[in-house]
Amino acid sequence: MKNSDWEKQLVEGCLQNDRQCQQQLYDTFAPKMLAVCMRYADTQPEAEDIMIEGFVTVFSHLNDFRENSSLEYWIRRIMVNKALSNYRSNKKHYNYTVIEEAVQIEDDLSSDIETTMTGRKIIEYIQQMPENLRMVFNLRIFEEYGFKEIGKEIGIPESSARAYFLRAKQWINQRISK
Repeated sequence: MKNSDWEKQLVEGCLQNDRQCQQQLYDTFAPKMLAVCMRYADTQPEAEDIMIEGFVTVFSHLNDFRENSSLEYWIRRIMVNKALSNYRSNKKHYNYTVIEEAVQIEDDLSSDIETTMTGRKIIEYIQQMPENLRMVFNLRIFEEYGFKEIGKEIGIPESSARAYFLRAKQWINQRISK
């Protein structure tokens, strides 16, 4: 069975309140979505809370899912939005610095990070990163947001998003060098 056929049947079953389909959807996507939430949270319990809130939204809005995108992508977007909402509602009053000059940024992580780090270690470093840097880093690297979109999502100027991304990369590179 093609993935899209499987997804269609799974969604239809969930919409008909078939508990087996609902459990299968959760069991299939929860591990990946927990990993997504872990990148945005300070702790695993916080990530689990974000994920649970996300799945509540998934199940309550499943009728909004459109088959022209993958179910995993749709669920992932909900999880990222829940993480952003959690960040916005819990963030302290950060002292955001506006940087007037454009900062030259590479779009990808340095090859050092890609070749020397395990996924688990990268997640540990990301979780240790200051929250404002972590949010920008995650949105840029993992969600592929542009700096303008990042600024809009977390309420900072585009130039600050660029500067925070540069600082986040430097922050990780310093830990790798040790």
